[in-house]
Amino acid sequence: MTDVQTVLEARPDLKIPIIDIGPFLAGKPGALEATAKALGEAAETIGFYFIGNHGIPQSLIDRVFAETQRFHELPLERKLEVQAIGKVIGYLPQGGQTQNSSVYARSTHPDTSASFYIRREFPADHPDRLAKKPYVFDNRWPSDLPGYRDTCLEYYDAMSDLGMKMLRVHAVALGLPPDYLATQEAFQPAHNTLRLLHYPSRDMTKEGQFGIGPHTDYGYCTYLAQARTPGLEIMTRSGEWIEAPALAGHFLVNNADMCRRWTNDRWRSAPHRVINKTGEVRYSIPYFFGTRPDVKLTCLPTCQDAAHPAKYPPMSFGEYLAELEPKNYVLTKA
Repeated sequence: MTDVQTVLEARPDLKIPIIDIGPFLAGKPGALEATAKALGEAAETIGFYFIGNHGIPQSLIDRVFAETQRFHELPLERKLEVQAIGKVIGYLPQGGQTQNSSVYARSTHPDTSASFYIRREFPADHPDRLAKKPYVFDNRWPSDLPGYRDTCLEYYDAMSDLGMKMLRVHAVALGLPPDYLATQEAFQPAHNTLRLLHYPSRDMTKEGQFGIGPHTDYGYCTYLAQARTPGLEIMTRSGEWIEAPALAGHFLVNNADMCRRWTNDRWRSAPHRVINKTGEVRYSIPYFFGTRPDVKLTCLPTCQDAAHPAKYPPMSFGEYLAELEPKNYVLTKA
């Protein structure tokens, strides 16, 4: 492999590109441009890709999976003490989400998955908290679970750093200066959510029910860490559902809806779903990297011209969430 080669060889039937971002992170000459080319092609076609050599220690990822299992194995009454009520923060029990807004397939039952959601922490004296910014929330941490909060926040911060670095690749892939996206007000700060997901075994699923039903993600992009058990399926542009393997040492990345709007549909927000086909419990850890909910996104300059005028009016992530969350989540006390 040369220093700037970024697309790795995969098995012949794998339709999801695999991109080595190690040379880019190491600052190798030409690596930014080569990585951007590979990422841009994936973003415009299937809308998903794997990234390897991403710099997040596997030991940290393993610790987060261990904490995910430790939390979800708590008695239900303990988890309900930190239930997500009013806002998607804390524990969302099974039955708390149904893909009612999806146009890709109909979920006839609530999703079987359960989740724990974590947002950015703002200290009591942080200027944004004192200014009562709309993106400042308080996480709902379980009591008497030593190490859980610290491990989750360590991972949260590491993924936030990775997401900000990758914005340089995204910008170049879109024909923009490398620092264009990272310096946008929409990422000052980025609005990110860590979700610790638990899927029961397949035999607990009814006909027409999914671990997570067919949907597209809402924010800018998602970095997914999968355990050994696969289950995520992606809809291709031809309408075929393909399974994404759980590749050790890689994140599975996808564009989301605000990215699709911002790029004028140039980058695809691909429908996907989760079906746990095994008799085992499955865990996964998506990290949703998003824009500030109070900043309107206007079509990027390189994604519009006279032949391709902007398709969408300016909209903020907060406005988009306000449309979707009431349709898809149950945020009242169990």
